[in-house]
Amino acid sequence: MTDRGYRPTPILIETDLCDDVDDAGAIAVAHALADRGLVEILGIGINTSGHWSHSAARVLNDYYGRAEIPVGIRHPITDEIGPEDYARAISRMHPHAATPDVMPDAVAVLREALAGADDGTVTVVSIGYFGNLVALLDTPADALSALSGRELVAAKVARAVVMGGVFGTRARPDLGAEPLAETNFAHEPGHTARFLAEWPSPVDFVGWETAADVITGRTLSATQGDDSPVAIAYSLHSGKGIGRPSWDLLAVMLAAGELDGRVAWSGPGTVSLDEAAGTLWAPSASGRHRYAVTVVGPEDLSGLIDDHLGRPPLAGAWGAIRQETELDAWR
Repeated sequence: MTDRGYRPTPILIETDLCDDVDDAGAIAVAHALADRGLVEILGIGINTSGHWSHSAARVLNDYYGRAEIPVGIRHPITDEIGPEDYARAISRMHPHAATPDVMPDAVAVLREALAGADDGTVTVVSIGYFGNLVALLDTPADALSALSGRELVAAKVARAVVMGGVFGTRARPDLGAEPLAETNFAHEPGHTARFLAEWPSPVDFVGWETAADVITGRTLSATQGDDSPVAIAYSLHSGKGIGRPSWDLLAVMLAAGELDGRVAWSGPGTVSLDEAAGTLWAPSASGRHRYAVTVVGPEDLSGLIDDHLGRPPLAGAWGAIRQETELDAWR
């Protein structure tokens, strides 16, 4: 049962879960939204190649009681780790939930999820790089679907919500300037350019400036406990009680339609890259792109996002069922 009385939005999450901890926070928020009946997580694609990232996604899914969610990873698989190494840490702490011997290719996971979805229903949430999504477009028809990747996306995907680019000024310019080239756009600019030019569905962008000053995760140890893999990831990455900007978390919230009245959208246009992987915006009535514009202060957004990030799993950690009264209170 949803708390709004309608069908949950099917989402596919594409993440670079190994470096910045907001990817882990975004997966946690997605599970909190699923607990409320607002989204259904069809699958997770890891768009980096380190196997610890695959393990970490599986640990988070299991923590929230959804071990069955398929997780794919970009091949060929490597031993790559992020600089703070939280993905390896939470994987080693929970080997029962970590990576199996076989780690499916992310593109295959994406194809299978889309093939099984109803037409025009899926929201793709991209909070990392674009290699998997571009590779998906290039896939031929197969046993899963008679449609090519491009045809499959056009048929099944209602929209994509992308954390990437820079479209304006941050809320606190006294804390520093916006980057000339945002990381998700600049990491593999060839793939980014292809995604921007070729992705067939409408795309809503969450720019760097929208969440740079929206700090969340400071209270995770208090709300979920020090043994929560989400709290551990944040502590290892940023320090206990420090928190982190909410770029990827904001994208997931917007994919669920949860920030109406707090975040507005630009008019239509087209996003492209300049020679340095900076963001170019061209307004156009026929454009398929929009970008988010915050209309409230960062503290307002932080409070709402933190309420989801800090929520313990509805079914209890690792699937231990809670009392019905607690379930009703959260719903």
